[in-house]
Amino acid sequence: MYYLRILILGISFLNILNAENLSYMSSSYQIGTVFMRPLNTNKLLQGASILQGYEVNPKNDWAYSRYYFFIDYGNVLFNNDSTLQANMFTYGVGGDFMVAYAKNPINRWAFFFGLQLAANTWILNNKVKDLVVNTWDSLKDFNFHNTYFRAIGKFGVQFRTIVLYHKVDVEIGMKIFLTPERSSLFERSFLFFVSHSWHF
Repeated sequence: MYYLRILILGISFLNILNAENLSYMSSSYQIGTVFMRPLNTNKLLQGASILQGYEVNPKNDWAYSRYYFFIDYGNVLFNNDSTLQANMFTYGVGGDFMVAYAKNPINRWAFFFGLQLAANTWILNNKVKDLVVNTWDSLKDFNFHNTYFRAIGKFGVQFRTIVLYHKVDVEIGMKIFLTPERSSLFERSFLFFVSHSWHF
């Protein structure tokens, strides 16, 4: 009976390792700079992102792809002694090409690069100390008047392991904004991100 349990657990583990196409959800912390035309200066922007996607690897090969939709949020203050803030929402779809260079199931590394096509919307309001109220103020003022198309290049490195029979990724990478926002008051050029993904 003991060996039967070990065999069943082993088969279950191998089935997880051989899974080829996977749905996943990701969250990330992002930090970058934004050019503020009214002040003619660059400011630090911090934010977060959530992403829902599907990884396609029909042959369980070293090269494969993934596709997803995402929404990013970023916040920047005009001045340290001012409550005026800009809130950024970027939302769209994307795809990445993945190249795995270590196929160990519990210690796998991969490079990735891809393209995101998105809309970028800026909202101006005054920051308040209460995080919930501040977030609500940002959302209720949302409109498409200050919205611009962005093409975004993305690249980085991924580490994958297995936690509780699920594949888990940690990624470090960079986004580069390829299309300008010439008529916008604010424009991002690049950002760095650290993300965590859970496959199911």
